[in-house]
Amino acid sequence: MRAIGYLSQRSEHPPRTDHAGDDPTLVVQNANFLEYCHEHGFEPTATFLDADTAHDSERPGLTQLLRHLSEEARGFTFVITQSFINLGHDATHAVRTVLQLRARGVQLVSLEDGPIDESSLIDLWRLHSDPDPDANRRRERLQERARLGQAIGRPPYGYGVGDDGRYEIDEEEAAVVRRIFNLCLHDGLGIRRIAQRLNEEGFQTRRGRNWSMVSIRDMLRNPVYIGRYDKLGVSVPGNHHAIVSEPDFEAVAQQMSQRRTAPGVSHPSDFLLAGLVWCGEDQTRMIGVTRRQQWRKASGDTAAATYRYYQSEARTNQSVGGYHTRRADDLEAEVLSHIRGERQGGEIAVLNIGSNDTALAAETAVAVSTAEARLRAIDRKLSQLLDDASAGDPPPASLQEAGADIIAEWETASADLAQIKSRAQAQEREADRRRRRDQRLQRVREHWDSLAFPQQRDLIEHLVDRVIVFDNSVTTQLKA
Repeated sequence: MRAIGYLSQRSEHPPRTDHAGDDPTLVVQNANFLEYCHEHGFEPTATFLDADTAHDSERPGLTQLLRHLSEEARGFTFVITQSFINLGHDATHAVRTVLQLRARGVQLVSLEDGPIDESSLIDLWRLHSDPDPDANRRRERLQERARLGQAIGRPPYGYGVGDDGRYEIDEEEAAVVRRIFNLCLHDGLGIRRIAQRLNEEGFQTRRGRNWSMVSIRDMLRNPVYIGRYDKLGVSVPGNHHAIVSEPDFEAVAQQMSQRRTAPGVSHPSDFLLAGLVWCGEDQTRMIGVTRRQQWRKASGDTAAATYRYYQSEARTNQSVGGYHTRRADDLEAEVLSHIRGERQGGEIAVLNIGSNDTALAAETAVAVSTAEARLRAIDRKLSQLLDDASAGDPPPASLQEAGADIIAEWETASADLAQIKSRAQAQEREADRRRRRDQRLQRVREHWDSLAFPQQRDLIEHLVDRVIVFDNSVTTQLKA
C-alpha cells in the first residue's frame, strides 16, 4: 500500500521541536509520517507540505496534493497527516479538505485522531468547531469590568484611569474639554470654528495633531463628560466625576441640533478627481466641496446657486493652512486637457509621467473579491450541511455523498479564482500595462463626451496618479 504525507504548520505559533505536544515542526511531522509507514507496512511515495497555514493563507502544498491525486494513477493509496485540524484553518475548511480527498478515492489517516472516515468526521468537526472557551471567558471578564464601570481600552480625552480602574479627570486635558463646550455654548461657535480656534491657539490632540471637525463633534456628543459610562451594552450613570454639567451638555446638544440644516450632501464620487488632487502649497489632499447659497434680490425674488470646488483638506476639516481652492469644473477641464495633450495659452500643458507598477491590479480586484465571496458562500453551505448531519439529517455515514455537489461547486469556483489571479499577474507585465494605458488615453481623447460619468471616473482613476495644484499652475502626473 502506498502512502502520501501531508505536513502543515502555522508560522505565527512557535513550533515544538520534540515529539510531544501540539504543533510539531515539519521535521517532526515528517519523522512521524515515516515511522507510521514503517510500522504499518506502507510505502511512502510523496510528501506535500505547507509551512504557513495561517488563517486565509494560500496552501500550495495542499493544492499540489489534490492535483497529484487527480492526475496520477493511485491504486490503493492513503494520505497521512499529523491531525485533522492540520487540514484547514478551521474545522469547516478541514472537513472540506477531507471530502475533497475522499472524492479522489483515497483513505485518510490522522496520526493524532486515527482513521478519518464518514463515521468519525462529524465528531471531529464538533470537537474543533466549538467556540474558544478562552475567548468567552475574556468577554465575560470585560463585561464584568463594564458592569463595575471600569475602563476598557484607552480612556477618552480628558480622562485617565485611576487605581480603582475607573476614569479620573486629567486636569490639563479637561481644561481643553471645558473650553470646547464653552466655545460652543457661550460663544456660539460651530464645530468648524471651534477646531479653527483651538488650532490657532496651539492646542493639540493627545497624539500631537491638529483638532478636526470630527473630533470636536464626537466630544460634544459624548456623555462620558457628564459622568456616564457606556461600554459593551452597559450604561452606568454617575460612574465617574463629570467634566461638564448635565444642563450644559443638554444645551450644547440642543444648540447643535438647531444648527443642523439639510444642505446638499457632497459625495466624493460626484467629483471626477476625488482622491487624486493635492495642494502643492500646503502638501495636503484637496477634497471636493459643494456649497449651496440662497439670497433675496432687490426685486424681492429668491435666487439660488450651487458652487463646486476642490479645497485643501486641512482647511476644510481643521481650519488651518491657506484658503487654497479651485473651481471643480475649471480644474477638471484643465486636467482633461493635460491628458489629451491639448495646448493652453499657446503653450503645451504640463504633463509628468509618474510610475505606479501596480496600477492595473485594481482592474481585477472586483473579480477576485466576487470569486472569494462565492467561495465563502459555498463554505457556508457546507457548514449548514455539517449542522444538519450533526443532527442526523442526512446521516453522517452519507456525508460524502451529500456533500459531493458542494465540493464540486467549490473546486470549480476555486479554479475560477486561480484563473483570475493568474490573469491579474499577466496584467502586471509591462507590455500589458502600456497597451491598456494607451487604450484608455485613446478613449479619453476620442470618446470622452459620449461616456457616462462612472466611465469617465473609471478612466481617470486608472490614468491619473495625482494632480498637484499650486496657486498659479497645475501638474498632472499620469500612471506609467
